[in-house]
Amino acid sequence: MLLLLIQLKLDKQVVAMRHEYRRSFVPGAWMLLAPWLIFLIGCGPAPSSNPSPLSSAYVMPAAELPAALKQPGVVLLAAQSKLEISAPGFVNNAVAVDVDAVAAFGQTTGAFTAFSGWASLFGALGISGAQEVILYDDGEMKFASRVRFLLAYFGVGRTFIVNGGYNALLPLIQQGLLTTTPPATPTAASFTVQVQDRPIHLADQQAVAAVLNNPAVALIDVRTPAEYDGCLLLPGITRGGHIPGARNLPIANLLTPQNSEPQFSFLDSPLELLAIFDNFGLYRDQQIIVYCQDGAKSSLAATALIDAGYSDVSLYYLSYLDWQSVAANPVESVSPCAGP
Repeated sequence: MLLLLIQLKLDKQVVAMRHEYRRSFVPGAWMLLAPWLIFLIGCGPAPSSNPSPLSSAYVMPAAELPAALKQPGVVLLAAQSKLEISAPGFVNNAVAVDVDAVAAFGQTTGAFTAFSGWASLFGALGISGAQEVILYDDGEMKFASRVRFLLAYFGVGRTFIVNGGYNALLPLIQQGLLTTTPPATPTAASFTVQVQDRPIHLADQQAVAAVLNNPAVALIDVRTPAEYDGCLLLPGITRGGHIPGARNLPIANLLTPQNSEPQFSFLDSPLELLAIFDNFGLYRDQQIIVYCQDGAKSSLAATALIDAGYSDVSLYYLSYLDWQSVAANPVESVSPCAGP
């Protein structure tokens, strides 16, 4: 009971400190809390000697958005897609970002060294790299997370996704704390790429191939079990299955469905995420590589790992769609598949 009371008290301290942490990026207070959190939750049989602190460093509760938008220079982006996303509405002059176009460009050959292309894409959204950028999608979280990762990787220092997306903003709209508006027309800005390969590292196909059969590296597939087994082939997949040695931790395990609309979710708290990853057998100081179908779900999973205090997190952004496209790359599958 005493430990539970201490944990609840710490939870309240974490929430109270989160907003200030985002603005200042001063880790001292979190380092004071970290020993207590490690004691209460546990970090597996091989804890890190210098674990990262737990914090929602890139995930903003919906309730914090109205105050955040009052800060100067904030850019609010609404993730839009004609292919697979329920188009969210616009609040407070949000700028529409075409997730389909972003994803397509990222899949072109040599995209991650085509700096001028990313500079043009982000600059057209009115982003110079110096502002704070906040993104929301319909509530699936993965679409906003994809764009957030790319913005951060190419040099935007302060990037956040709204937990729960547009669906979580509806109560704030009803309360008059946010205002529905047409999408804003951005003023083009000059964006200069400055690659930031941390705290989430970008892994490519060669990096993944180099760690196959290495027991020290955790390769995590966050797709559905049907995709992992090779029983469900999404568009573009010709060889169903998973990368050899990968373990399956579906992204749904890290999310809590929203009561009003179960198809939309909230990313779990850092403490809850740490417990999930710990129970899955991940150590906070081991090398972890996550992937999915094409980088959306895995970008959210990588963010979740950072929130939970994991310090060596890599994202195979091009993911299984890229891996299986090369005939020489081995794949594993489960047979026979259940169901029709």
